[in-house]
Amino acid sequence: MMKIRQSNTSDASAIARVRVESWRAAYRGIVPDDFLDGMDAAQWADGYRRFLENRPDRLVSFVAEVDGTIVGMAAAGPNRDDDTPYSAELFLIYLLPGYWRRGIGLKLVDATARSLIDLGLSSMIVWVLAENWPARRFYEALGGRYFRKRSTDIAGSPLQEVSYGWAALSALIRQDQR
Repeated sequence: MMKIRQSNTSDASAIARVRVESWRAAYRGIVPDDFLDGMDAAQWADGYRRFLENRPDRLVSFVAEVDGTIVGMAAAGPNRDDDTPYSAELFLIYLLPGYWRRGIGLKLVDATARSLIDLGLSSMIVWVLAENWPARRFYEALGGRYFRKRSTDIAGSPLQEVSYGWAALSALIRQDQR
């Protein structure tokens, strides 16, 4: 059985595992292999634990569980970039590769959008590596509109990110969940 719930500090190790495994699968060939191979879930877990202990009030964080095992995560909050018209930002959404294309990402986005609306936010942007075509297609299928491109750097490798935006968070609420 699949369940979406708010994350807590006891989830930190599982969240780190999801991030490392999803990055290795999604970013292989985009991000330097030595960086991906060197990702340490234990180090990420410490960071997530600290983050979850000191989470800002207006930040939302969810996990997806299947049969009691965390297989996905999402986090969002107020937009960090004042130079866009969007009030909220989806900071991250990751799923273990074996759970891609099963509707779990849609449910994570739905829960995230609902919580952001409850916080008084009305629109959202997400940034994604330009070469990550599966993620881009996911956001496009959700109705995200291309906004702009920017440069970034991961492990010394210059990369491009593109953004997608939703003028109304309510557009991300699944009809069957209303």
